[in-house]
Amino acid sequence: MLKSSDPNAWRGVIAALANPESRRVLGLLAAELDAAECLASLPLKRRERVVRVLSDAGLLDSSGDVLRLRVERFAELLASDPVERLTGIERFFINGRLEQYPAGAVDRALVLHYLIDSTMPDPVELVDERTITARLEVLTDDPVTVRRYLVDAGFLDRASDGSSYRRAGPDSP
Repeated sequence: MLKSSDPNAWRGVIAALANPESRRVLGLLAAELDAAECLASLPLKRRERVVRVLSDAGLLDSSGDVLRLRVERFAELLASDPVERLTGIERFFINGRLEQYPAGAVDRALVLHYLIDSTMPDPVELVDERTITARLEVLTDDPVTVRRYLVDAGFLDRASDGSSYRRAGPDSP
């Protein structure tokens, strides 16, 4: 049994099923009927597209004169390794950068804790606005908003005049 090395190979099958014309042809082939008449009723470009979509999904055996469904394709897809789903805060980061701000309060707190640990590891360090923004810019596309989230959540203390920032918490002076 051939294992698919592409973890998204199933998407081609779903794309074929989403298209009414390829779904109709696939249904005829699944019922072991001849799909030639159905294909012939389509304009040439659409006919070619249906055949290409089904072929790209690995669903067609076109070795003979008649198109046949490769039913083994379903077994191949089921035998493929499942896509590993990220857990924890890793699911909000891509290549070390925050790509999606969490909606849930627990996840938000974990992400903000990670961000403060990454940008202000020294609890007594005092930095200006430009420095903290530059450090956050390495981790997110919107460092100003994330800086505000850190302040609002109590992870970062801001001087009353806005001139400096310090990590908040029991270790801060």
